[in-house]
Amino acid sequence: MGTKDLQQLDSVFAKIKGRFGKRKPDGLIYKQGFYAACSVLKLHKSSWTNDHMDQMQNKSGIFFSIWMNEDSVRERRAMYNIHALKLRQLEGYSITSRDFAIDFRKGFSATHNTWPNVSVKYGPLTLIQGWIEIDRNTFEMDTLELMEPFKKTESADRRPFGGAAEVSKRARNRRNQNGDSV
Repeated sequence: MGTKDLQQLDSVFAKIKGRFGKRKPDGLIYKQGFYAACSVLKLHKSSWTNDHMDQMQNKSGIFFSIWMNEDSVRERRAMYNIHALKLRQLEGYSITSRDFAIDFRKGFSATHNTWPNVSVKYGPLTLIQGWIEIDRNTFEMDTLELMEPFKKTESADRRPFGGAAEVSKRARNRRNQNGDSV
């Protein structure tokens, strides 16, 4: 796998962005393009950033990214993460990155096993990071499934990730009701 493969896999990101970018049923903004030699698909809400929606690079806010570069494609991996950048500067919120990261990770621990190959062993800017294996036959579906948990992160009171613990608790309760192990 190399440059040609990266371009072909990038077309999957473009397809996903095209499908969801028009109707935004979940309030998320979908961005797709190249940044820092990587093919990138990003999700975030305009209320979670001070950035302009037409730029790929984020300077502030909370967002989810899936990306690939030539090295990761050779390893047959698509990387993903959730970033929280310059939260003190978010208009309408009073959030510090370190406190937010601690609170987020406490809630995340209950759903940790739903994210493939994930780690939280990063500073306050990278809340989580992981990877999925690239299988050309299932890459679009794998990417869509990977985006689902992020799409459920907004709490009822509209605070970004304010209900992370409640979401985790509901997911855990559903697994318990289905007889799954916790």
